[in-house]
Amino acid sequence: MERVVDTTFGGAEKVKVQTADALEEAARKLRELSMTAKGEDVKAVLSDTEAKIDELKAQVSHQVEPFEDFITEHPFVSLALAAGVGLLIGSLLTRRD
Repeated sequence: MERVVDTTFGGAEKVKVQTADALEEAARKLRELSMTAKGEDVKAVLSDTEAKIDELKAQVSHQVEPFEDFITEHPFVSLALAAGVGLLIGSLLTRRD
């Protein structure tokens, strides 16, 4: 499970960077269009960006599947882990030295 977590967090960072790149590319393309650009040109840029974002969403969904499977197969263990993590974070945040 630890390997899955490491892989998923690494993949999430990669998807975050790819999403930012796709949005920056779309903004660049829109800036390059002249003020006389037709609506079809703008729609093409937005459509291309939407397709890239949808592809990235599919990647994220694929990476989250192992967690969803674990939670579905082991609901009580998942609940206990979540409660434990919540207690740990709560104790760390309220800890006073």
